[in-house]
Amino acid sequence: MNLATPRKAWLLMSLGAAVALNLTLGEFRSGQLSLFLSLAVLAVSLDLVWGQAGILSLGQLLPFGVAAYLSAKLSIAQPTLGLVAVFGSVVVGAAVSYLVGLAAFRRRLSLIVVGLLTFMLSLMFEQIAEQWRDVTGGFTGLTGVPRLNIFGYQTSDRGQDLVISVVAILAIGAVAWLVSRPFGAVLIGIRENERRMEACGYHVTHLKIWTFTLGGAIAGLGGTLYVHRTGFVSPGIFGFTLATNVVLWTLIGGRGTVVGPVVGTLLINFLSAALADAWLQYWVLATGLIFIVAVILVPQGLVPALLGLVGRPARKTLEPDLVERPVDERDERASPIIDASNIEKRFGSFTVLADISLQMETPELRCLIGPNGAGKTTFLDLLCGQQSHQEGDVSLLGHRLTSKPAWQFARHGISRKFQAPQVIDPLTVAENIAIAAWGPTAWPLALAAQSWSAQVAQGSLQVLSQTGLDARLNDAAGELSHGEKQWLEIAMAMAGDCRVLLLDEPTAGMTVAESLRAAELLRQLHSDFDLPILIVEHDMAFIRAVADRVTVLARGALLADGTVDVVESDPAVRAVYLGQAH
Repeated sequence: MNLATPRKAWLLMSLGAAVALNLTLGEFRSGQLSLFLSLAVLAVSLDLVWGQAGILSLGQLLPFGVAAYLSAKLSIAQPTLGLVAVFGSVVVGAAVSYLVGLAAFRRRLSLIVVGLLTFMLSLMFEQIAEQWRDVTGGFTGLTGVPRLNIFGYQTSDRGQDLVISVVAILAIGAVAWLVSRPFGAVLIGIRENERRMEACGYHVTHLKIWTFTLGGAIAGLGGTLYVHRTGFVSPGIFGFTLATNVVLWTLIGGRGTVVGPVVGTLLINFLSAALADAWLQYWVLATGLIFIVAVILVPQGLVPALLGLVGRPARKTLEPDLVERPVDERDERASPIIDASNIEKRFGSFTVLADISLQMETPELRCLIGPNGAGKTTFLDLLCGQQSHQEGDVSLLGHRLTSKPAWQFARHGISRKFQAPQVIDPLTVAENIAIAAWGPTAWPLALAAQSWSAQVAQGSLQVLSQTGLDARLNDAAGELSHGEKQWLEIAMAMAGDCRVLLLDEPTAGMTVAESLRAAELLRQLHSDFDLPILIVEHDMAFIRAVADRVTVLARGALLADGTVDVVESDPAVRAVYLGQAH
């Protein structure tokens, strides 16, 4: 679906409105508009990292404030460096956020800890700015920041307001364009389900750092626009009041919509200014009451609520073109396919897996069974990098992947379906399949340039066709039934470069008939594509219908291995797994 034309139309309309308002409003109101648009750029930078990618940043003022101080310092020292100050501030904002992101995301800190870390850093910089008088001017800050100087031309007040408004709208439009690309869908995937995205081959940490850095660059641009409009900067630019305000603007306007934070920023700031003029003594109280009422009545934000009233979704769902990927003729299957040797996994003093070894020499359809607590899911996690282990080695398709992260397993062709369906609920079925297909080769810049088309493995398209999901490609994944989500996740696991398929209870929640149908489809996929499949399962009827071979775990140890008939007749298995006497 091509949204370029309406997006360009909205951008041109916004730019036209900014020019018209700048020419028709009085100087004071025109200045307010440009000031509030510079703050809207800050809110949009927060929306990119928080609303889109789910990274709670309570210190988005850090790149905003550092960029503002740098721009003020350069412009005061040499007014002709106006454009240099603008570009330098963008770079510095990006660098500040990059360093913070590197420290936060490489250590895989929780969202709450990241939020607190960024908030505390912002407050620390407020204290630094207060004390570092020689550079920052101390408590009084830096005053006398000149108007923007563009190629040696000193802008007038009205001219500067116009430039700030136009640049702010272009920056907001650029973010809106970016999140409408596949990159935006990937950010939603990271926000909703990091585990699934890593299993698709995405280097989630790298993407978070990249997004956080980009958010810092945008905040830096907002900071330099802001300081040129106000003509001064003080330590309060890092403070609690503005930090909480930008979060409220984003929430009330509609987090995750780009336009929502802009509407929230403009509406609340113009309303606050009007209340301050009309009700000087109580305007803060009145503004607070408006915040509370808005959050209670429209918790999803004003823009999503208004769009809902006219029957439009907050996010335009796209229709990726899913095309069959050409068959890769390379001889890629080193032997053994799976070679896990002497695996030990402990949680503290509790041993989950004790000296487990499992080999798959040729493509086969094997079931891994055992009573609850036997360590089956944990073992499957080790085979795809979702967990690490203390002892032993894991090699798959000739690659030693011991201690490698999950995304590297995925990029070597190890695909995983989890015990509970792990799909991206806000995205459509087609979008889920597309992001799964892009995963093994995804890089941030490539995702920004990527068209809304995906080369999908034939096996994935076959799953969609035989389960009826091909008729629901434009439905949100969250609207699917439990069984349909199971099938969608299998199709996602096979969409990319799937060379080994790991399935954890694929028939959970299915009827007997659906389970047998699943067995038939999996055997067909195994046969058609010579695909090695390892399945954790409890349903014995399904196991009999699907398995070439069965491996049994009990109490973290390997109990038996062989055909279904051999394993079922084993007295130890009957005692431990089936609960029968020797």
